[in-house]
Amino acid sequence: MSFPVSACRSLPVLMYHYISRYRGSIAVSPETFEAHCRGMAEAGWRGVGLDEAEAFFLEGAPLPARSALITFDDGFLDNYVYAWPILKKYGHKGVVFAVTRRLGTDGAVRPTLEDVWSGRIAATDLPPVDAPMRRDELGHEQRHDLFLSWEEARRMEASGVMAVAAHTATHHAIYAAPIFPGPGEGARVRTPRGHGNTFYIVDGPTPWGLPLFRERPAMHSQAFLPSPHLLDIVQSVVPQGDERQAHAFFQNPANVERLMARIDALSPEEMGAMESDEAREARIRSELSECAATLARELGHPVRSLCWPWGRGSDVARAEARKLGFSVFFETRMGANPPGASVAVRRFKARDKSWAWLRLRLALYSRPWLAGLYARARI
Repeated sequence: MSFPVSACRSLPVLMYHYISRYRGSIAVSPETFEAHCRGMAEAGWRGVGLDEAEAFFLEGAPLPARSALITFDDGFLDNYVYAWPILKKYGHKGVVFAVTRRLGTDGAVRPTLEDVWSGRIAATDLPPVDAPMRRDELGHEQRHDLFLSWEEARRMEASGVMAVAAHTATHHAIYAAPIFPGPGEGARVRTPRGHGNTFYIVDGPTPWGLPLFRERPAMHSQAFLPSPHLLDIVQSVVPQGDERQAHAFFQNPANVERLMARIDALSPEEMGAMESDEAREARIRSELSECAATLARELGHPVRSLCWPWGRGSDVARAEARKLGFSVFFETRMGANPPGASVAVRRFKARDKSWAWLRLRLALYSRPWLAGLYARARI
């Protein structure tokens, strides 16, 4: 297959998460993903390797026109089961931004779609990546996604098709202010409930009954720290040892009224305080250094690319990341990616739509002025 010899002026960066038949706003079915990859190959587009993209972003190294970078956030197992074989089939490369604590250490190497194509297994013998929801003892739907193992990550890298890079160690959020819903504004405190996504954990104590303070990405914002006084109130009123007991507590309106009366009587200062600048830097440094060290140990090489969870970093986080060797930073904002744009690589979300839909966006994001115009129109 031949590619145009003219230079790439803006590198489109596709953002996928799940390659799964379970429907969701950030899920693309394996069938749609294959249509995307096949359409790109037939139209002369090439999914480039992370090393090529890094050279383009850091040094302005030339890339052919109709180059694109295909990215996958979080490290879900379906990226290995479905996406990796499909990329190989059509001659593309990609990168998984892995949440390092989520990857398995058991040495597992599970079958992929390639094993189905070869006849070694039936499709029903693939890992159950299309069925992530489970019902808990209280009847709540909880999402339980399967993640890559490190051995699978190494196998993908060894193939030369899929690189693995950084998405922090935990993908946690933080409380950002002593602000939470008022009366009549819905749920006000933390109660046993279902979770439709995997990444909902907040750094710090989260007892049942704690106010649902405003949350922000941990790499983006300064953290609000609930006070020991507030935590004492919540933990003395709401049963903490058993989820069923906590659930029963919140079924009684009198219990909720008693809890909220004590919480609402507190001033913002009594609720807690913002972390210091030094504490923020230390928190971010710990998160990123763990991620960088784990990647280097498990993959056998340092990693230069870091994708911010929820697409939100900060000057503070970027400065700490640079000290650890990270030099290319990926966001979720849309826009152009000219040569040398390593500080803020823009991406657009790939949707479970046709190749015609993707073809139009690749054309837009490969042209700097059109990419900027389209991104502004979408805000």
